Amino acid sequence: MTKKNRKTLRKNNPKTRRWLVLGGMLAGLLLVAGIYWVTASRAQQPTEAPEAQRILDQQAGMPFQILIPAYLPKAFDRANVEIDVSQSGPGGEPMVQLAYRTRQGETLFIKEWVPVNPEKEILAGSRPIETKWGSGWLLSQTGPLRVIWVDIGPLRASIYSTARQLLPENEMLVVADTLGPASNQQVFNFVVDPPEVRAVEPPPPVEATINADGVQEIDLIVTPGGYSPLRFAVKKGIPVKLTFRQLGRVGCGNELNLPYSPENSLALRLDDPADTTVGEFTPTVAGAYQFYCPHFMYRGIMTVRE
Repeated sequence: MTKKNRKTLRKNNPKTRRWLVLGGMLAGLLLVAGIYWVTASRAQQPTEAPEAQRILDQQAGMPFQILIPAYLPKAFDRANVEIDVSQSGPGGEPMVQLAYRTRQGETLFIKEWVPVNPEKEILAGSRPIETKWGSGWLLSQTGPLRVIWVDIGPLRASIYSTARQLLPENEMLVVADTLGPASNQQVFNFVVDPPEVRAVEPPPPVEATINADGVQEIDLIVTPGGYSPLRFAVKKGIPVKLTFRQLGRVGCGNELNLPYSPENSLALRLDDPADTTVGEFTPTVAGAYQFYCPHFMYRGIMTVRE
């Protein structure tokens, strides 16, 4: 048998053909994996934020440094972010609003301002959560709207979106945690391990003080962000004097309904933003009582202790 015939016989051998096929498949898989690795590596490189220069152009007119997120899903158009520096915060302070949109019309809003009265601006209906910046607040309703508030030094940032599928709660937290100056110019288009959204214990209620006449006193202020204090505590059987006033435009928040026993409720109304009104009552039954505006847009908790 000639050398050529032996070579032809080996090629026609079923075992030989099987190994050739397997070898070809393995080579193809290695080629695809190599292309994917190179492409992924390039995609994961930090790149300059496409909106950075536009943000920096607006910076000179603002009394604080405008922050942008390092993380944002690719579906959001960073380059064409809408920048609005004409808005005012709850206390009339300068505010910037960034609106990132998708082709489907879903929007992520980021509002930033330095609160005049940070302790009096409350995200009504929210729960405290852990963030990179310390404690934050998360409002997650049954509908599509979700909001995260974080304080970065004196700056307050509000991140809210209706894009529940594109931006679940844990990725919204990544957006909040990666806020930084546009001059940092680092943007990532991926998230390796989004953090878990962890609740923290709410702060204890504010205790009413007892004056020289033996009356419990509490000041309740309603702001565009909610009630302050959001939670307060009084003692059963001791008269209470509640002073109610508003700060800023509060809509229906100018009316207060405050149950103080299963059968009794206090109703107060402010006819003018400069008004102050006083209500007096004596709680008789221990428990937790929710107080609220007529439309339940503003809500808080009064605890009556034994």
